[in-house]
Amino acid sequence: MRHTHLHQGDGDVSSDELRRTVAELRQERDDLEIALSTAIEHGDAIEEQLGLANRQLQTELRERRSTEKKLRELVEAISRKSQDLELLVKTITEHSDTVEDHWLSRYEESAVTARTDALTDLANRRMLDETLAREWARARRHSEPLAMLVCDIDYFKFYNDHYGHQAGDGCLKRVAQVLQQHASRDSDLAARYGGEEFVVLLPATGTDGATLVGQSIQKTVQRFGLAHEDSPYGVVTLSVGIAALVPDHDNESLLFAEADRRLYLAKQQGRNRVVHDG
Repeated sequence: MRHTHLHQGDGDVSSDELRRTVAELRQERDDLEIALSTAIEHGDAIEEQLGLANRQLQTELRERRSTEKKLRELVEAISRKSQDLELLVKTITEHSDTVEDHWLSRYEESAVTARTDALTDLANRRMLDETLAREWARARRHSEPLAMLVCDIDYFKFYNDHYGHQAGDGCLKRVAQVLQQHASRDSDLAARYGGEEFVVLLPATGTDGATLVGQSIQKTVQRFGLAHEDSPYGVVTLSVGIAALVPDHDNESLLFAEADRRLYLAKQQGRNRVVHDG
């Protein structure tokens, strides 16, 4: 702040000095007003910044409390799950033998189902293919014969049309029972190939032995006397083609092809018969 000095001569102040003094006082007043205004403006800005910072802090505190709550809930949930898991592990451990037996049984059931014909309970095409490949390789290693019978129910379409599909299913089951009874050894396999066609696989069996089995099957089915009005024989009968050989190559499908060819010959010759050569 400026200091104004009044010069006195005879006790009077000149008008020039007075005017300068007044001007200086006004300037000092203006400077003070500017300083006060600036201070007020700065104060408002500071207050606004403090308010903003306070609001941000409150928001962060709320978010932190929410996060901490969620974290506590998560920890509690994990703890509960951990306790449940411990209980489950304990239960499984205590009953492991039972559980293992149960699932082993389920697996075996599913494996059997996947390889069994649902209607006749014979082996299905998949199991036949697997068994043929295995027995073919074994017969080749040991230079042993492997025989196959391909059997077909004679005039089965007429039977279905005349008696209905339910009776047709019953006929298939009866024939399947005969085939299963004749596949008596553990290594033998009776399978439903598809529709009314069946296959019997006979390891370590030559043509003569396979022919005896085939003739027994054919006669047993005929003796059942299952009525078939649309057949010239009056009852359900079978045609059977037989092939047997000692494998010397990798193509096991040739065995089926040969047995199937002889089945065709049996049909050409009038059905209800067994063909093992030709």
